[in-house]
Amino acid sequence: MDDYANPLLHRLKWAYLLLVVLTLMSPVFYVMYISFNQNGFGANEYVFTLEWYGLIFSDKLLMGALGWTMALSVTTTLIAVPMALLAAKYYKAAQNKLLPVFLMLAPLFVAPDILGSALLVFFKNLNGTMVTLGDALGTGLFDGWFDLGFATSLVGLIIYTIPYSFVVILITMGRYRSEQTEAARACGANGWRAFWDIEFPQIRAGIFSAAAFTVILCFNEYTRTSLLKGGFDTFTTVLVSQMLNTGMSEQSYAMSSFVSFIAIAVIGGIIVYTLVRAEILSKEARAKSAPVMST
Repeated sequence: MDDYANPLLHRLKWAYLLLVVLTLMSPVFYVMYISFNQNGFGANEYVFTLEWYGLIFSDKLLMGALGWTMALSVTTTLIAVPMALLAAKYYKAAQNKLLPVFLMLAPLFVAPDILGSALLVFFKNLNGTMVTLGDALGTGLFDGWFDLGFATSLVGLIIYTIPYSFVVILITMGRYRSEQTEAARACGANGWRAFWDIEFPQIRAGIFSAAAFTVILCFNEYTRTSLLKGGFDTFTTVLVSQMLNTGMSEQSYAMSSFVSFIAIAVIGGIIVYTLVRAEILSKEARAKSAPVMST
């Protein structure tokens, strides 16, 4: 059925989609609304101000947590997205597709607290084993290799984000035809050139979307990171601890809104770029398929 055959039905579908998005985003919009209130959360009088946005960069606790979160997000993205891409390419080439899908999606079926606790016990025991090995060899070289810290948090985030990146990239690769790679290889291109020149431009939107999604997931993650982070704070752990103890400060509301603004801008930019790029490619395809009129 053509979606454009009935204009009213088409508009109703878009209205329903926008309603769902607004419903899901309403808590975020409410936090943004509070962040501009000079009197803070729960005040009877609303006074618009940008003061709290000017103070967030002077909050050392928030800025330190934001720095650690950014470092974890960037490092996780640089590792998880290429691994997800390789897994998606293996899935496309595999004859038995059930096993790779099961292995890639298995972490999604484990509750965050259970997976985080399991990794915590694993790293604790592994660290103890390395210390025992060092004592047996008479060296302290192996001490602290697997202490809780940045590396252990990174492992937890990679396990958490790879399934999502895998699904996003795999959906984009669904429209790619492997015959194009075979044709490039037949013309003398090696595997890397065939991927970079032929395949990557067609799945680029999926890879960028997976990267943006991974960064957002890292910013939102609390359970696994709080169990594996060791002695530093991340953005979510600071916000949750404030909420459970003293309540979020006005700077925290402003920082949360600031991060949300950036996330919305990044995702919106990717969507706009994808739509514009698709329209350009569609026009080029129509121009090539149009018959040439002789003069």
